[in-house]
Amino acid sequence: MKSFLPPGSSVLHKILHFSFETPNNNTPYPTMSDSDDVDSLGSEEVVVKPKRKKRKKNKDPNRPKRNMSAFFLYSNANRARVKADNPDAKFGDIAKLLSAEFKEIDADEKAEWDVKADADKQRYLAAMEDYVPPSDSDSDSDDGAKKKKKKKKKKDPNAPKRNQSAFFLYSNATRADIKAAQPDLAFGEIAKVISVNFKALPAEERAYWDEKAAADKERYQREMAAYRDEA
Repeated sequence: MKSFLPPGSSVLHKILHFSFETPNNNTPYPTMSDSDDVDSLGSEEVVVKPKRKKRKKNKDPNRPKRNMSAFFLYSNANRARVKADNPDAKFGDIAKLLSAEFKEIDADEKAEWDVKADADKQRYLAAMEDYVPPSDSDSDSDDGAKKKKKKKKKKDPNAPKRNQSAFFLYSNATRADIKAAQPDLAFGEIAKVISVNFKALPAEERAYWDEKAAADKERYQREMAAYRDEA
């Protein structure tokens, strides 16, 4: 066996030995011999650095509560009612129903929620002017502290039932028929069908449901006035 490594080659190349095999065409070519120890070459160790986890910033419990939009105020005020009227509805389905109902409320009621939203915005801006955020050292000391859960206010079972919009009155009156005609539809799909049908109502039929909604609103206001007097 002959070595084909020229003088001055690196140590890595010197440990490789080649032997000649002469095939039938008498053309020599180098091959690695069986005695060559490949494992002796070693391998370079690859070090993978672990990703640094971002530290979650603690929320200051004393920070003023952010203001809410007219729709969110409306949703919070009506979610319990919608859930009671639709006990099988999931959270996402209830959100869709609230969104559809909010889009169908009349201009006067929409203006009331806009006024409430504007007042909540002014409350937040005024509170933020006096708010002083804690320093990093203060927030670090609260790492082990547990947040106290706010006690949920109990709803008075004797309180008058809130009035419903024209869309919800129409929805409650037609949902059973749609479910019977198309039993394979999911709750959210039925809500979409009702919304499409409601928007396609002729003017006379739409006026009928608007009148029923106005009457229900008067009923609610009348009962609430009596309820507050008794409280």
